[in-house]
Amino acid sequence: MVRINYIGLSQDGFTLFELMITILISSMVAIAVGTIVVTAQRYFTSGSKQVQLQRDYSLIVEFLSNDIRSGIADSSYIYTDSSTVSSGPAVNSGNCLKVGLSAAEKQSFFQGGKDFVILSPGGTKVRLVTGTVNNLWFYYDSVPDSNRYINFDLAMSQDDQNISTSHTVFFRN
Repeated sequence: MVRINYIGLSQDGFTLFELMITILISSMVAIAVGTIVVTAQRYFTSGSKQVQLQRDYSLIVEFLSNDIRSGIADSSYIYTDSSTVSSGPAVNSGNCLKVGLSAAEKQSFFQGGKDFVILSPGGTKVRLVTGTVNNLWFYYDSVPDSNRYINFDLAMSQDDQNISTSHTVFFRN
């Protein structure tokens, strides 16, 4: 029997079984890496939304607290809603607060839909925070001199993130 050896050809190489095992292991590694990337992206997005909600929440609380502290207690009133600020009677609780910053200058704050809205002394509406305010409620306590401070409840949410608190802020004047 004659054997023919081809020059340059060797018997070294991969079998079909070895290639299939390699592809299977590579696929498992790729799926694991993809799962880690998708999970990390999901956590990053959720964390970013939570940080944004907390920033918006802090902005509203800081804005209200500073203006109430700077306001004049005897020139600040609560109204049932923003439509009654100029014509309606002041009440003990409502979703609109009008703060007297001076004898002539007054600024109003209210919830418009899911937005935190500021009504400037010139009548301009500014939507400071949009789409996340679930509840903004101002009220006086039913005790003597309760008009020396304002209570407000603020509830905000975005997707699965929620913040809800109550605050009491005293007038300096």
